[in-house]
Amino acid sequence: MRPSTERCFHYSAEIVRILRSTQHYERVLSLIVDRIVRSLQCQTCAIALIDPQTEYLRIDQCHNLSLTFCKSFRRRITTTTIGQLLWTGKPVVIADAAMQPEHAAEVQLEHPFGSCVLVQIAIDQRTLGYLHVDDSAPGKFDDADVEMLQLFADLCSVAINKTTLQEENLRLERVDRETGLEKFGPFLEHARSAVERADEFGEQFTVLLLDVDNFKETVNTYGYAVSRQLLHELGSIVQSRTRPVDAAARYGFDECILLLSRTDLDEGLAAANELRQRIADHVFTEQGIRSTVSIGVGAFPGSGKSIDALLVATKEALFEAQRQGRNIVHADRPDRHHAPTPVPSATLN
Repeated sequence: MRPSTERCFHYSAEIVRILRSTQHYERVLSLIVDRIVRSLQCQTCAIALIDPQTEYLRIDQCHNLSLTFCKSFRRRITTTTIGQLLWTGKPVVIADAAMQPEHAAEVQLEHPFGSCVLVQIAIDQRTLGYLHVDDSAPGKFDDADVEMLQLFADLCSVAINKTTLQEENLRLERVDRETGLEKFGPFLEHARSAVERADEFGEQFTVLLLDVDNFKETVNTYGYAVSRQLLHELGSIVQSRTRPVDAAARYGFDECILLLSRTDLDEGLAAANELRQRIADHVFTEQGIRSTVSIGVGAFPGSGKSIDALLVATKEALFEAQRQGRNIVHADRPDRHHAPTPVPSATLN
């Protein structure tokens, strides 16, 4: 066992002990950053989390970043390198910044670097942010380091989720107040039951993942209260599309997820396009706001034979829909060699 691996083992055990005794994730994340720096002797280490109020990334804990930089850091989630990391969970490794200057410039924090690694922080297929580690020297990090950093990122996600569960008391409250849909925890129960039922009876079902295309513009233009009203109306539209055997939940800040029972991929795709059009035609709130959604569609068992695999495939389909533009439905197909379903973009106010 190499020294850094041995240190990682001891540090992980230390972090787990702290995690068991605290409800404050910040303490755990601060310890994780410190232990990463000690293990890798890196130049910069930072944990960037998605702000649930704005959906922008912010620096939560860090090493070797100035307070001024951290306060001003406000990064949008796009469909470029960081966006792909956050949606797909595939680590970003830049072995030599000089050889990948565009990618390096995109992910750079306060200081230029020679090499870096970014890994996703996520739980229950929900992205919370990412862990950034860089060094001034090229070729600093190997595969074992990437694996170690993913372990630390997973510990971050457990710590954050523990705090969230404590604050929101998810086990006692199943309905999301802002949308009127289920919370994601209860939805997962339905999804796992759907997998068991489908396996037993040879059924199919589809999952639709929706993301509001212009929600940030709505928040910036109309403010908090109006944007929440839009979410509530969106939840009602989504709920109206479900049957008693289906399930619908809030997935993220402005994302919803549907499970359509006994529905194959083509039927799910048709349902997604119907829902997309219904939302595009709807006039939201007293302000007369027009909005659209991007939708990813995945089917069991073709897109994945477990709920985790199915959610990953559906998220990738949504990422592709967003990459193609607004007001798009994209379906994951078993061969993964298909074109997105072309639909005209609605006019946005």
